[in-house]
Amino acid sequence: MQCVQFGKSALYLHLLKNRDNYKISLTQINLGRGYNLYTCGETIDDLFLIIHGGIKLTTSAHSGKECILDICRRGDVLGALSLLPSEHEESATAVLDTRLLRINRRDFVRILRSDPDLFQGWSQHLAQRIRKRESTIKHLVTMKCEYRLAAILLHLSDRFAEKSSQWQHIDARITHDELAAMVGTTRSRIGFFLKNFNGRGLVRRLPDGTLLINSALSDFLATDPNEEEQVLEHSA
Repeated sequence: MQCVQFGKSALYLHLLKNRDNYKISLTQINLGRGYNLYTCGETIDDLFLIIHGGIKLTTSAHSGKECILDICRRGDVLGALSLLPSEHEESATAVLDTRLLRINRRDFVRILRSDPDLFQGWSQHLAQRIRKRESTIKHLVTMKCEYRLAAILLHLSDRFAEKSSQWQHIDARITHDELAAMVGTTRSRIGFFLKNFNGRGLVRRLPDGTLLINSALSDFLATDPNEEEQVLEHSA
């Protein structure tokens, strides 16, 4: 059995190919940059597959401070929790002009039950998302801010760029404020860290505000300052 892949546009092509057999209604949505797909607290009975563009998922603290949970790209499925009757715990906002496919929850559940390949692919997709969330939590708890920023930039370059060279272009303009909301630090510290990365030849900001990420940033991330600090404290 060959499970259906959920990366890039594979799921989209699979659904289109089997549209008549599945008897499923697929509605295309065009969303301009800065517009919400849904907001925190809404109950929507649909899933959304990103065909083109990018969506950021955000939540807010009681103080009103925004926290960016993730930035999703082509091939990602939004609204997985709509498979259960519940309200969205995050808001979804376009960071680029974005095109999505709306899939009715009941239709999707029905075809999951009838298509073992699709069910296996969906299960693997959810497992990968859980693993990524666990990795994000680990970074927040164990890494210093500069290293969390490096991990996030590498994650975004993997999501937004095609791996064809040493430099990966994140074509969505992500502000210092948005990076600060993802890292959990201040805007000024993000600027300081990016200046440091630029001086090391690891990150470049283009005139349009987008970023180029050097794959060598992963080597910087591989150095664990927390481990060195523990050794020094033990020696003392």
